[in-house]
Amino acid sequence: MIKTILTILKDRYPERAQRLGRFFRAKELTNINLNLCDKQQLRVLICYTNMLDINYENPCHANILHATQMIHYFIKRGYCVDFCHYADRAAFKFLGHHKYDVIIGQGYSYKEFCTKLNIPIRVNFVTENHPLVVETKYKERLDYFRERHPKIKTNADIKRNGVIDVEQFMISTHGILMNSDFNALNFKEFNRLRQINSNAIYNEEWKFPDVDIAEVISENRGNILWFGSGGFIHKGLDIVIDAVKELPDISLNCYGIRKEEYSLFDKLKGKNIFNRGRINVMSETFNREIVLKHNFIVFPSCSEGMSTAVATCMAYGIIPIITKECGFASASCMIILDDFHITCVRDAIQKTLLMSNDEILKMRQDCFKYAREQFSLMKFDESFRIIMDEILGI
Repeated sequence: MIKTILTILKDRYPERAQRLGRFFRAKELTNINLNLCDKQQLRVLICYTNMLDINYENPCHANILHATQMIHYFIKRGYCVDFCHYADRAAFKFLGHHKYDVIIGQGYSYKEFCTKLNIPIRVNFVTENHPLVVETKYKERLDYFRERHPKIKTNADIKRNGVIDVEQFMISTHGILMNSDFNALNFKEFNRLRQINSNAIYNEEWKFPDVDIAEVISENRGNILWFGSGGFIHKGLDIVIDAVKELPDISLNCYGIRKEEYSLFDKLKGKNIFNRGRINVMSETFNREIVLKHNFIVFPSCSEGMSTAVATCMAYGIIPIITKECGFASASCMIILDDFHITCVRDAIQKTLLMSNDEILKMRQDCFKYAREQFSLMKFDESFRIIMDEILGI
């Protein structure tokens, strides 16, 4: 309801929309690491996610964790740090009087500061695929859905709901892309781009339970996992549902579907397909219901900026069956789909039934090791430091 009201106000009464939006949305964090004795202290603005009242023991998204490390980097470099939400339409009113040496981020606020202030270093932090590619790919998925289900209304349109747009590329001096080499090819006109891996959410003290996993591999063969969030058609859940409906001996357990998309799920589901709601990744319930009951996650998204949902499952040794567009470099512990169509997804699931227990166990072990190396917060922290040191000439 609030989102609808803000949308209407934004067009008719933008000032009122700003005030109401600030009431319901987190405000800016300012003057982090301010040194009043240093009149020459450099200042950076980060335009990214909500960073107020964060529960770090149960983070709701991986971006909260790496955003914290981004702040930490600039503190270590002696910067005074301001932080605002990427969609905050009032941020410039409150922060526009500052002189910034660096800005890093995305979205509306990033673009507004870049265009209105003379900031020497402007770093676009890109956590999506190229917006024009996303629009094309999503339209392709909508067409495929409507071809299969002409009588079902999705309340979806071809308009893309992402944060990144082409203008942000054009006004930036540098870019950091959270994505694979395959998806990076879509950004070839933006030649100042550096790549970085996302981090997963996981309990760092959790050890891969080889014996427990080995004991349940056989009984888990009939379970397939979809683990995500909003974007039912965009992330390929409709395709997975239709594929599993053709496999009556397989059960599909779906976690993270947004309530706004429950009605679409109910129209598509079969007897062997279940909406399991949301789950805390850091809980014992996650280990019991997901890690010990699933060998594979299927996620045929049309376009991602390195899916943190997939990375998180991999960090617990769950093998991904994914499209190239999910944003990962190909590895032996992954199953990369040739395309996104139902037959391809169905056949990939069927092939897992032919794998031996030893093959699955080895692949799960490799998946766990790979993810803990490639998608750790420490790995992000190190990569971000190297990239920013290069950009800042340190």
